[in-house]
Amino acid sequence: MPEFHAEQKLVRVGKVTLGGRIGEYPTTLVGSLFFRGHRIVSDPERGLFDAAAARELLDREAVWSQWSGNPRIIDVIGETREALIRYLEFVADHTDAPMLVDSPDPGVRMAILRRFAGSETASRLIYNSIAEDFTEEELACIRESGVKTAVVLAFSPRAMKPHGVLALLRDKLLPAAQRAGVEQVLVDVGVLGVAGVGWAARSIWEVKNALGLPAGCAPANSLYQWGIREKGALPFAAAGSAVLGLPLCCGADFLLYGSLANAPWVYPACASTDALLAYQARLDRVQPRTDDHPLFRIMHD
Repeated sequence: MPEFHAEQKLVRVGKVTLGGRIGEYPTTLVGSLFFRGHRIVSDPERGLFDAAAARELLDREAVWSQWSGNPRIIDVIGETREALIRYLEFVADHTDAPMLVDSPDPGVRMAILRRFAGSETASRLIYNSIAEDFTEEELACIRESGVKTAVVLAFSPRAMKPHGVLALLRDKLLPAAQRAGVEQVLVDVGVLGVAGVGWAARSIWEVKNALGLPAGCAPANSLYQWGIREKGALPFAAAGSAVLGLPLCCGADFLLYGSLANAPWVYPACASTDALLAYQARLDRVQPRTDDHPLFRIMHD
């Protein structure tokens, strides 16, 4: 397997480490909670939800994470400030996992940063995301909040291919992250449709090869727009496993896989791919850098 040219940078948030060469660290899996239309949410404006159901989803994912050795980050999504505060406080109370601060409204994301600035929770927060349409107000808010880790969304209709992704990062997004005081960058290369996962996988490779930054993508939305869902749960999970596995083969350090309800098939699929890649990496004298790697957890090597 070709070696990356750039030295690989590591990002550490809590107990989670992202980055490195293929075979060194397991893929971090990012499941979503409280997304728009989530059945456990009864009032998305005020953030009212079925706490027992949310706890069950979090606990079940924790079991799969422990079994496989794949770390987890919780993608906490809220449409309003009130809702997202309530959601983040709940997840913080019931897990020790890092959390994405996620909202379709940048104003809500900024309000959350101000709310949690200086708190114990702040060190677990990852801003999601600095995108092409960022504002200087947004960058200033990130800097003033003290949050040091952010996802940079390197996705644009004008930069769909890997060379465009790299140019967008170098020319616009990485300088913006620097102005925001971000010290740890996670690059999300974006996905447009299931077929676009192939381009995303190649972009992940190119980002790590050229810049050495931890990179990944979010195939989840495209999976749910795919017609194969109509064939039933098993065909969907089988095909989805292949879609999620391809970016891993190109070095993906993280994947946003959609609802936490998918954890029972996502973790075995990604852990199996991670284990096989780590065993292959031995041919290049690359060894896992954690005893919790899926190579040891599920292959019992």
